[in-house]
Amino acid sequence: MPNNVSYRFHRIFWSIYFALTIGVIGVVFGYILTFALYLTAFLLTPWQWASDRVRYLGEYVQCLAIRFLLKIQPWLRCDTNLHDIIGFYDRYKTRKIVFVANHRSNLDTFLLISYIPGLRGLAKRSLFYNILFAPFMMVAGFIPVEKGSPNSLMEGLKMMRDRILLRNRSVLIFPETTRCEKGFPSVNKFGSAFFSLAIESKALVVPLSIHGTDQVMGRGDLFIHPFQPVKIKLLPAVDASQYQDAVHLRDSVWGQVKAAL
Repeated sequence: MPNNVSYRFHRIFWSIYFALTIGVIGVVFGYILTFALYLTAFLLTPWQWASDRVRYLGEYVQCLAIRFLLKIQPWLRCDTNLHDIIGFYDRYKTRKIVFVANHRSNLDTFLLISYIPGLRGLAKRSLFYNILFAPFMMVAGFIPVEKGSPNSLMEGLKMMRDRILLRNRSVLIFPETTRCEKGFPSVNKFGSAFFSLAIESKALVVPLSIHGTDQVMGRGDLFIHPFQPVKIKLLPAVDASQYQDAVHLRDSVWGQVKAAL
């Protein structure tokens, strides 16, 4: 990866461009409009059918806004088999889905919520103080947890089960619990507690493999490295209701993700 003056200028320029476009599009569509739709859905809670339809609309608006935001990032080179937003869940016949991905960068969540509508999940609390990501994460309904705190993690998993999965909504988890080191060629071991959650909820587990985001914005990076290739792959679903042992489910999903990298 080059490190001359010209390349450093490009890193700073595209990082500022990214932050400014997030500030405009993110605030208007990802926060204000989406928040208004989610608030309306909440007020319509006594009428479940109407509430769900308005919430789905909010999820689609948010997803489309972030997708557009990423479309106008010339530095982003993302290859993926995730494309359709409207009708995304039709293939699964349910929204009670645990999406499982390896974790390489702070960009991972941002990219995934641009392709999969209505994603929610756990995120380290410090991200909620990051002006680039916080508005989307708060509106999307991500649950903050303290990094390195088992008690916070278990409480977050319980909230995710009760507030999201048992209401027939999808969640995103990174079962490595932290980002890998930059350039790590494989995937770290997954925690089994996340898969106990899937079994308890009788959810569908859908693995995703992420490659290259650590080269764009890895651990310790203040500015992005533009024009680095990124690949996100949607993998075959696994029915958690067919498993009684979280370790077996974990190993099956981990094997899929590792093989795809």
